[in-house]
Amino acid sequence: MTTEKQRLTAFAPCRLAFAGGGTDLPAYADRYGGAVLSAAVSLGARVQVRPLDMRRLTLILDDFELRADYADAADAEHDERPEVALVKHTLAWVRPAGGVEMIVRTGLPPGSGLGASGAVGVATTYALHRLVGREPSPEEVAETASVVEIEKVGRPIGRQDQYAAAFGGLNFFRFAEDAVEREPVALPEPKLRDFRRHFMLFFSGQQRDSAAVLTDQRARIVDGDEQTLARLHRMKELAGEMREALAAYDWPGFGELMHEAWLAKREVSPKVADEATAARCDGARERGAWAVKVTGAGAGGFYLAMAPPAAHDAVASYLAGEGFTPYEFEFDDAGVRVVEEELD
Repeated sequence: MTTEKQRLTAFAPCRLAFAGGGTDLPAYADRYGGAVLSAAVSLGARVQVRPLDMRRLTLILDDFELRADYADAADAEHDERPEVALVKHTLAWVRPAGGVEMIVRTGLPPGSGLGASGAVGVATTYALHRLVGREPSPEEVAETASVVEIEKVGRPIGRQDQYAAAFGGLNFFRFAEDAVEREPVALPEPKLRDFRRHFMLFFSGQQRDSAAVLTDQRARIVDGDEQTLARLHRMKELAGEMREALAAYDWPGFGELMHEAWLAKREVSPKVADEATAARCDGARERGAWAVKVTGAGAGGFYLAMAPPAAHDAVASYLAGEGFTPYEFEFDDAGVRVVEEELD
């Protein structure tokens, strides 16, 4: 239980989706059922909250260099700036009785493709619940954050980011109209460490608009575009095949399936990857990578490479020459949690 004058910080991890991203969109999942294989990572969102007197509200959004002060928390509902939309709608959903100061940061570039907005929503939801003395379940946090971002904010996304952030770990998720099923993928710790050391993460320097990519994809699904649906069906199958490769500790096989999943994703929408993006991914494979893909919806942001460790230097050197910046990360198996807690 939290006490009246307590400051706490919640952390929620971002995610790397290996296959199936896009099949969690409601337009697809509600009709066909979706499946995503993903891992939560140590990059993520931190949300610090502390009570304020009366009903005052202060929002400090470090990633946007934005500070907003409201005499009454209800005044935030009239702030139309897109940067505050996610936080203000979450506050309206999980409203503390008094005032609150909230500091939100990810340290990641906007439009990263790592599900950072989902992590922010999850960390915000969890922090506000804990501030009022509640301990919500991961399912409750994930579902609340999903409803807020999809229905209240109106973003054309699915629910994979929120569920990965809430639960943490390596998971196979199934998405349907009325349910999300989580099947943890348990690897012995030495095998998990070995699996992790085959990956490298790079930021391309290009920020992208995931909404444009996902809106186009959703329209193609609704219109019954045969190529789009066929590729999404295959991506869903590949998520299951990659889970089997994990169980067999078949890292090269996993990498080849990840490459196939990326090729399928590129054909879901022309907005996923332009010629330059495709050429960079192919160039890294020519230098020994098993697979290179743009994370998230595509169209820029972060690139995830999987390669035998002996090829890492060649792949990293090539991508550095393309202007990419490496990012260190580890897998995160804890999900959303309080990482700092203190009394005023």
